[in-house]
Amino acid sequence: MAECEQLYDIKIAYGETIKMKHIKKLRKKLYALKQSENVIFVHGIGKRKTPLQKSIETLESYLARLKKYNQEIHICGERNSYSKTDQDATFMRMKEDAMGNGQLKPAYNLQHGVDSEYITWLTIGPQPTDTTTLIPFLTGAEKYLKFKYKSITADAGYESEENYMFLESNGQLSYIKPANYEISKTRKYKNDIGKIENMAYDESSDSYTCRNDKKLTVDHVRHSRVNPF
Repeated sequence: MAECEQLYDIKIAYGETIKMKHIKKLRKKLYALKQSENVIFVHGIGKRKTPLQKSIETLESYLARLKKYNQEIHICGERNSYSKTDQDATFMRMKEDAMGNGQLKPAYNLQHGVDSEYITWLTIGPQPTDTTTLIPFLTGAEKYLKFKYKSITADAGYESEENYMFLESNGQLSYIKPANYEISKTRKYKNDIGKIENMAYDESSDSYTCRNDKKLTVDHVRHSRVNPF
């Protein structure tokens, strides 16, 4: 914009933030200038382009890129990151070799529900971790299957407070292996007085009692958003 305004002695933005309307107005003025000066555009090897032709071609290429960028913004929709493709795949760390080394590649999270060695339900989605797949998986299964599972078994990758609360409110028993299951069996862990698991819990007052016989209650709730990448 600044280069064209200086070269052709025209003013478009007047110090305003450059917007699409300014660029289109500039293009209109440049084409009007081409017509008034009877500039002939040339193409091919050995042909010398005029500064006006170069300016117009550069402007057109920038407009095409800007249009594509705006389309990508539209495609983005509810996505919070460009690490998600236009087909809803999400960049995930793939473990592709024996050493467990991974690379970020666009992929989908495929989930299988198994009952007596038979696959009874399957979902595919853009979630990069298993934690956020359990609720949509069970919701979909309950919607399309003719029955509802009363007991849900899953490994530690599906453990979260949100999942526990969903299963409880949905009348389902949770058999999810805790993430700290192995370490919780050690003597050091059991003797750690700072661990909440080693404190007495009172359901009526929703409080814990520490080794010093002090009641611990909820002080405040804080919500934060964690970037999984």
